[in-house]
Amino acid sequence: MSRPSPSPGFAGGASVPDDPSPGGAAVPSSGGREGGGAPTGGAPAEPEAAARTAELRAANASLAAEIAQRRRAEAVARRHERAIRTLGACNEALVRASDERKLLEDVCRIIVEVGGYKLAWVAFAERDERKTVRPVAACGHDEGYVSHLDLVWTDTERGRGPVGTAIRTGRPALAHRISDDPSFAMWRAQAERRGFAAMIALPLVADGVPLGALAIYSGDTEALADDRELTLLRELADDLAFGIHVLRARAERARIDARLAEADRLAAVGTLAAGVAHEINNPLAYLLGGLEYLERELAALAPTLGARADELRTVLGEMRSGGERIRHIVRDLKTFSRADHETAADIDLHRLVESSLHIAGHELKRRARVVRELGPVPAVRVNEARLGQVLLNLLVNAAQAIPEGAPEAHQVRVTTRTDGAGRAVVEVADTGQGIRRELLGRIFEPFFTTKPQGVGTGLGLWISRNIVLGARGELEVDSTPGAGSTFRVVLPPAPAPEPARAAPAPGEPRGPRARVLVVDDDVLVANAIRRGLAKEHEVVVETSARAALARIEAGEPFGAIVCDLMMPEMNGMELHAEVARLSPESGRRVIFVTGGAFTNDARQYLEAVPNPRLEKPFDAEALRGAIRQVLCGSSSAPS
Repeated sequence: MSRPSPSPGFAGGASVPDDPSPGGAAVPSSGGREGGGAPTGGAPAEPEAAARTAELRAANASLAAEIAQRRRAEAVARRHERAIRTLGACNEALVRASDERKLLEDVCRIIVEVGGYKLAWVAFAERDERKTVRPVAACGHDEGYVSHLDLVWTDTERGRGPVGTAIRTGRPALAHRISDDPSFAMWRAQAERRGFAAMIALPLVADGVPLGALAIYSGDTEALADDRELTLLRELADDLAFGIHVLRARAERARIDARLAEADRLAAVGTLAAGVAHEINNPLAYLLGGLEYLERELAALAPTLGARADELRTVLGEMRSGGERIRHIVRDLKTFSRADHETAADIDLHRLVESSLHIAGHELKRRARVVRELGPVPAVRVNEARLGQVLLNLLVNAAQAIPEGAPEAHQVRVTTRTDGAGRAVVEVADTGQGIRRELLGRIFEPFFTTKPQGVGTGLGLWISRNIVLGARGELEVDSTPGAGSTFRVVLPPAPAPEPARAAPAPGEPRGPRARVLVVDDDVLVANAIRRGLAKEHEVVVETSARAALARIEAGEPFGAIVCDLMMPEMNGMELHAEVARLSPESGRRVIFVTGGAFTNDARQYLEAVPNPRLEKPFDAEALRGAIRQVLCGSSSAPS
C-alpha cells in the first residue's frame, strides 16, 4: 500500500490511518473530491502548515515564558518563606540569648542553614585610630575569606566596600552582582572563587550608634533583588542590633551590681577596719603610756641600778619600737578606712606616701622593685583618707600593669618634688605594659578599664581624678606602650600656718597646776593618762560619764576635763553637752580623746565644736600641751 500524503492539519509530517473508513475501504491517494474540486497536490497546503507551525511555536514560547515566570515567582516565594523562617528562628534565638557571642554565632548559623545563603558573618566597628572592622562571628562557606578581608569603616578604599559603607552611613549596602560591582573590586577574586554572586551588608545600629554590620552572601544573582526579601533581612538586622544592645545593657547592669556589691563589701570591711583600729587604740594607748612612764621612772632610778639600767632601757626601747609599729599599722588602717571624707587638714605627703606604700606593699613586691625619690614638698591641705585612696589606687594600678614573675626586671618609682609654681608633685611611674594612645583619652571615664574581666572596676581613676580636682589639683598621665606609664598628682601648697606658741624651755614653768578630771570607760587607759599627768596636775579618774557628770553637778572644780568620745550609757558628746549646759566655760575645758570617731554623729559633733581632740594612742606631751591650751584659754582656771 502506498504511504498517504501529509494531512494539511498537522505540522511536521503527521500521517492518517491506512483504512479510516468503517468498512475498511481505502481512500484513493489521488483524484478530486466528490462533485469536483481543486486538483490534488501539496502546494496549496504549505502556507497553512507554516502558519500553524508559527502558532504552535508562539504558544510554546508563551507557555515557556509563563512557566519561567511561575518558577521565578515560586523561587521568590521560597526565598520569602525562607527569609520569614530565618527571621522567626533568629527572633527565637534572641529571646533565649544570654551570651552575646553565642547569639551572634547562632544568628549566622540560622541565616545559612534556614535561609539558604552561602555565608553570613557579623563584624563590630572598632573606635581605634584606624576604625577597624573586626569580625566576631561567621558561618557558611568561608575558607578563610572573612579573616583576610582587612576592612575599615573610614571613607577610604578599604572602607568603601559594602560592609564599611553600611557601618559608616547607617544604611544597607548591596552588591547585586559581585562580578561587576566596582565597590567589590578589592575582594572580587576571592569572593568568586568561593561561589559568591551577590551580597548585602546591613548596619547594626543601637540608639543611633553604629555597632557594626551583618554581611550575607548568596550564590545566586537573583537573590537579594526582591524588596520583600530585603525588608525581612533589614528587620532581622534591626532585631539583632536590639538584641546586642539589650545583652550589653544587661551585662553592664550585672557589672554595676557586682561593683556595688563589691563597694558594699569594701565599705563593710572599711567599717570593720575602723572598728578594729578603735579597739586596738585603747590597749595601745595604755601600753605606750605605761612604757613612757617606765622610761621616766627608769631615768630617775638609773643611778641606783648601775649596769642593769642599760639593759632595762634596751628592753623598754624594743617594746616601744613594737608599740610604735602597731601605732603605724593602725594609723594606716584608719587613713584608708575612715569616713571623714569632707575634712581637710594640712598633710605631710612623705608620711602619706609611706603609708600608701606600706598598704600596697604585698601587691608591689611580687611584681617590681620600689624606688623612692622623695624630694622636699610643701604640706598640702586635703582630706588625708581621700588622697591616700588616690595614691593607693595609683600604686596598685602600677603593680597590675607589670606581669608577675620578674620583679628584679621592673620597678615602680615614687617621686615627690616641688614644681616651679611651688606646688607639690607626687609621681608614680612603672615599667609595665603602658597604655595605647587611642585609649589615653578614655582612662578617666567611669567604668572604662583596660584590665581583664574581674580585675578592674573601671572606677578607680575616675574617682581619683575627682578627688584631686576637688582639692584644686591636677591628675596627669604620660604613657608609652610597652615602656610603662607615669601618673602625676599636682596639688597646691597649704596656706601658711599661724605662728605657734613657743614651747616652754626645759626648766621653765610648764603652766599652771590644775585639777584634771579624766573620764574613760577603759580603766587601763584612764590610769595611763593619770600617770602621764600626775607630776604636773592633780588627776581625778572616773570610768563612768554619769559619775563624772555627778561630780561636776556637785560643784567640784576642774581646770580641764579629758573625756573619751565613745563610752557606754553616756558618751563623751552627751557629757560635753550637759557640761556646756551647766557652764559654757566648763564646756570649753573639755578635751576629747578617741580611738577613731568613725560614726557620722561623732564626726559631725567634733566638727561643730572648737574643743581640742586627740586620737589614741597619743603621747603624754601631746596631752599636756592640750591641757595647757585649755588652761591658758580659760579666764580663770580653777585649781
